[in-house]
Amino acid sequence: MDRICGAVLDKIFSLSPAGRYVIIDEDEFYEVFPDGSDKSYDELDRVLSSLRSEGYIDLKYSRGDMYCVAPLKRYVEEEYYPSPVPEESFREEKRGRKTDFVFLSAFAGSALGSLIISLIFAVI
Repeated sequence: MDRICGAVLDKIFSLSPAGRYVIIDEDEFYEVFPDGSDKSYDELDRVLSSLRSEGYIDLKYSRGDMYCVAPLKRYVEEEYYPSPVPEESFREEKRGRKTDFVFLSAFAGSALGSLIISLIFAVI
């Protein structure tokens, strides 16, 4: 969301609570446009269309220079969190070594068990 969209959305929220319609004059929108921005009908139409398509406002109608607008949700800026290092690559290496150790232990245990059973049958 650019600066103009944020300013227009803040203006709508300052005039009406979420979900309630308010009639706003075109000049009131132009007042909140940042300095140096293009204050034209095309720019205002782009901003309102963008906010409407993203679900921030509901535009009931626009006749002449009057707009019936209801704010739906506030804009919350997303914070950037770097993705953590995938631990699966570390786990795979450990699992491979751990699996080999477990396999060897199981094989040795079964061989020892077979040896003990064989000795018991040989003695009896």
